[in-house]
Amino acid sequence: MMRAGLTLPRAYRLLPWVARPIDLISVLLLMVAVVGLALYALTVGSYSLNVAQVWQALLAPEQVNSTMRNLLWELRLPRVLLAVLAGAAMSLAGLLMQSLTRNPLAAPGLVGVESGASVTMLLIIVLWPALLPLEFYPLAALAGGLAVAFFVALLSWRQGISPLRLILVGVGLTAMLSAVADLLITYGNIDQVESALMWLGGSLHRAGWAQVHSLGIWLMLAGVPLLFCHRQLNLLQLGEKVALSRGLNVTWVMISLLLCSVMLTAAAVANVGTMTFVGLVAPHLARQMAGDRHGALIPLSALVGALLVLAGDTLGRGLFPPLQLPAGLVVAIIGAPYLIVLLARQRSR
Repeated sequence: MMRAGLTLPRAYRLLPWVARPIDLISVLLLMVAVVGLALYALTVGSYSLNVAQVWQALLAPEQVNSTMRNLLWELRLPRVLLAVLAGAAMSLAGLLMQSLTRNPLAAPGLVGVESGASVTMLLIIVLWPALLPLEFYPLAALAGGLAVAFFVALLSWRQGISPLRLILVGVGLTAMLSAVADLLITYGNIDQVESALMWLGGSLHRAGWAQVHSLGIWLMLAGVPLLFCHRQLNLLQLGEKVALSRGLNVTWVMISLLLCSVMLTAAAVANVGTMTFVGLVAPHLARQMAGDRHGALIPLSALVGALLVLAGDTLGRGLFPPLQLPAGLVVAIIGAPYLIVLLARQRSR
């Protein structure tokens, strides 16, 4: 039986976030919100649909006309799924960076992944547009992001990874790469720069099933295992000495979790562009529900991130059709005031 209504019986704790009923309720409510918003997002666009038409096209696509079927299955459904996956990936990457550095303002791009991917994409789009086919662009961005992250980790290494050195090296290298990106944008061909700026804003206008499959695989490899790393993350919050006294191999754990953050960030940026703000604000929103207990914080952060990007993309498509605003831009405009208020409240405590 449940003790004083606070915890679930040990037999039911098959997953870490169900230790408290409120955590399970929060996860379920967010899942319902994501599914509900996804269904609504499928109706939004220049060619409007109602929920009944969407439901019929999803369950019985052979019974609807080819225009509606192609619109839903080839354009809107991949876009909605990619928004959910990208939001979850960026949020988890941000949560890992904040936990590993013990810095609540750390973002997924702290180790230069976003800057590396962005500069790689700008080099290809602006300087050598014929170098690679369009379908290889995400792979190139992924390679660039991973290479920069590896370089940052290498420069930060001194008998282990120090969070302070990681932050300083990451900020310095990110600033240098941002200057290179600005140079390419300033002196590049206007048509090619316009395409690059759309990608840099965090847009899902090129979403397709290839991007969904690619990001889904990376999320399975680097995101799902995090559900079972909550104990290690909780110990790291107590400091390196406490974690070592509890038998935790701090260096190995930090390298492994940092690699997961890098993989998630690089995969998301490669497929949808830069959405730094999602990885910064989504973990803060999740902490309002779960505190610093990573067993609940990990799934809640993923769901909040998915909800943020999906909401941003839906608003970006629905506000001024046929004009589409980048999802990353919409999320930043909506979420920035909340983050400022939240940080101000924490400072006044």
